Amino acid sequence: MRLFIFLIVILILNSCNSDKKLKNDSENGVPERTELSQDSKIFLGNRLFSEKTCITCHAIDSKKTAPSVVDIMHVYKENNADIVSFLKGNSKPIVDTTASQVAIMQANIDGFLKEITDEELDAIATYMLHVDELNNK
Repeated sequence: MRLFIFLIVILILNSCNSDKKLKNDSENGVPERTELSQDSKIFLGNRLFSEKTCITCHAIDSKKTAPSVVDIMHVYKENNADIVSFLKGNSKPIVDTTASQVAIMQANIDGFLKEITDEELDAIATYMLHVDELNNK
């Protein structure tokens, strides 16, 4: 019985030490997970662009219901603007659109993009930039 209690105490002490190590690793700047590679961001961005219904209004290189991805990225690059800030709802649109298109986009930001993470928004922006670069080669 004493041996059993002794083993339990050792297991508890070991688990406490491993918890401290994990805590110390995160406090010392050791990342808890790795960042996505460029290719992974493009893949994720492409998937989210479709899943979040962006593709419904925005074609890649031609105007559909709304400006194309190529047109949007051209304006954002030309103005050195941040598309992620717009997608978060933190900045006004800078692409020339109609008031009704802006209203639809605002509804989409408030609906589809409300609970998306910063990493996912960055992936969408990376995908859009990648598409623009491919179309301008």
